[in-house]
Amino acid sequence: MKLELVGARQAIRRREDDRGMKAVKKPLAALLAAVLTLVLAGCGGGAETPLLLDGDFQKNMHQSTTNNLKYICETGEGIYFQDFDVFAYYLDKETKRVAILCGKPDCKHNNETCNAWFYTKCLWAYDGKIDFSNSDYIESNGKWVDYGNRLYSVNPDGTNRTVVQNLDFVPGGNTERERTDPIMHRGITYFTYSGILYALPLGGDIKDAERIWGEELEEDPSHSLIFNQLHYTLWADGETMYFMVNKPQSDGTNKDTLFAYDTNTREVSQVWETPNADEAGEWETAGVAVSQWYITDGYIYFYLSGNGFWRSDLESGATEKLADITETPAAGSAIFTDDYLFIMNDTPVNLDAFASYGTRRAGGDTIYVYSMEGKLIKELSLKALYGKLETITHCELAFSTGSDIYFIVDASTQGSLVNGEVPHYRNLFLYCVNTDTGEITQIYNWQ
Repeated sequence: MKLELVGARQAIRRREDDRGMKAVKKPLAALLAAVLTLVLAGCGGGAETPLLLDGDFQKNMHQSTTNNLKYICETGEGIYFQDFDVFAYYLDKETKRVAILCGKPDCKHNNETCNAWFYTKCLWAYDGKIDFSNSDYIESNGKWVDYGNRLYSVNPDGTNRTVVQNLDFVPGGNTERERTDPIMHRGITYFTYSGILYALPLGGDIKDAERIWGEELEEDPSHSLIFNQLHYTLWADGETMYFMVNKPQSDGTNKDTLFAYDTNTREVSQVWETPNADEAGEWETAGVAVSQWYITDGYIYFYLSGNGFWRSDLESGATEKLADITETPAAGSAIFTDDYLFIMNDTPVNLDAFASYGTRRAGGDTIYVYSMEGKLIKELSLKALYGKLETITHCELAFSTGSDIYFIVDASTQGSLVNGEVPHYRNLFLYCVNTDTGEITQIYNWQ
């Protein structure tokens, strides 16, 4: 049975309009008090902060894919993010201070009893709440129960954790599968289960989820293993929901392939795939995947590290190279926004024990700012940090908002040989650089 998503969207939009009017009427003093309480408490307490959002997927939070600081959402005054481990934080955009999202008195913030323990695969702000997913076991009546992957919501200060909806048809079952990070767009949750892509109004019963894509792979028995392990990257822009799949090819290889789902007609079509090396030239993952991509207004913008900055019209298929980026920098990681492409001149390295926490980049002392038309606007130097932090090994991009680019500074060290092992000490810092002034600021209360 098909789910009537259109009617659900109309009802959700009416509720969003009502919420927006109520939020605007709240006194500014109360909003500032809530923000200051979050920042100064150091443990994320205080009154609820109204979230002035329309429920659209936050494209600008599609940050750099080279590090593990992945799950981020933005409100009018601040940014919520999960760190490299499992804990959620609030970052005030004005003061550049961070507070762990807990608010529980005397909490040591070291296990799942902490309010800030998210361990999530998504993060978004909607309807005055912060939503995230979690598939940990839950203690119930003296024993541990596997409830499967579920979507939760909390107040902006981390309190009042409640279950929003299930994301597993069989809780705890079918664990040998690729888990896709879900997204929410205009009141609809998009998620996968066993390689099938589904849509479900936020808060709905999973038995009513609408199946969007996956049938054609399921019908081919030769693809059964690949199908169950299929990974999607989800995106949304206006009335269209997109999903990128590393789709199996007839020659036995895989290639990133983009599909569009029209939320009105509920039709799916293939609209783009990664160009071959003979079309675009060599780059880090030639012919397989792009280094970074961004969709807006019917175009996909993509960066090929060690090659260039490109744009493709998703309707006509026309592709053009906006900038040849092979010298300055020769390679690097990137972040897109609606207005800019930021490239850090870091380079890939072999993953070793010293970098076992996830980074695969090295270097990084300059950020190059390109317009979305491919013009190099300016270069932002981070070289002063290398003199300030003696143990710094590299910088890597994290995310961007407004005129600020946030990046991670790795100043980890390794000790002397002890009992046949070399101890490693992870030491990471969060900084931001202002694109207008070039000023570099350290983000305190997080490491």
